[in-house]
Amino acid sequence: MRLGIFIPTPYRDYDRVQSAIWIRALQMVEPLRALGCDVSVNNPFKHYDVAIYHRGMQRRSLLFMRFLRRIASRVYWDTCVDYFDQHEASSALQVECARAIAGIADGVCVPTTGIAESALRFSDNVFVMPDPVDLTHFSGRKTRVNLDSPVIGWSGVARKADFLAPYAEFLDGRTLIISETPPVLPFKYDFLRWRYGSFPEALLKCDLAFLPRTLDSSYTANNSSFKALVFAVLGIPIVASSLPSYRAMATDFDAVAFLEDFEDSPERAANSLKLKNADPEKVRQAYDRFLWASRLAEWFDGR
Repeated sequence: MRLGIFIPTPYRDYDRVQSAIWIRALQMVEPLRALGCDVSVNNPFKHYDVAIYHRGMQRRSLLFMRFLRRIASRVYWDTCVDYFDQHEASSALQVECARAIAGIADGVCVPTTGIAESALRFSDNVFVMPDPVDLTHFSGRKTRVNLDSPVIGWSGVARKADFLAPYAEFLDGRTLIISETPPVLPFKYDFLRWRYGSFPEALLKCDLAFLPRTLDSSYTANNSSFKALVFAVLGIPIVASSLPSYRAMATDFDAVAFLEDFEDSPERAANSLKLKNADPEKVRQAYDRFLWASRLAEWFDGR
């Protein structure tokens, strides 16, 4: 299979691209090549059996998808956000373009079932590929978890750290935040700057992941599991809000407690994890990028 992967950036450095680009596009090149695919990235001067475009949702993205139809037998679109309806992270133009792109693509690839339900209104071929993980990079294991006096971890884009603010008393003085810049929060915390190379090592400093979110829009409710997944594959217990993707991941990782199940009490949720098994082997197998590269290639082939 001649496969063209197209991303809206010239960069290949994971530290310089959006997380969705390295998670859903760049880190998939190696396993797709291992399957025998002839993979190119951002090369418009070839003819492809399959081309897949990531992230774009502007008028120029729609024009580019039409161009890809001229150089590829089949064209797919990967979107990690539900741009099929308007919400706080989408504009009317983005919604219009997302719907049009889905209509001309041979299929749409998404990370969650919630986004899939929206996409199916505009495409009859939707494939759910949860954000996969590179088990070579995330190879470490947390061998000693201290849930009596844990280092609490959170990682993500700094502006999304606002979800932590209501839990300031629980987090004060014992939290490690891994982000691109230090967020402004009403409690004391330690900070490590996010870099792809040192990310797993930084996560292993934590005993407990704390990942609260609001679920009051399709944007937040349909987020992928990756924020929790990187902790899970290292064997780090998790307290989180009940995102559907987190619930799905919890079928493969026992050491997850949801705030909604404990009346929004992080202390009670964390205490419940003392009785749970944090063995990451099952979740590692379920989200392995090589497994999902195989399934993605089968979808491209119409199987």
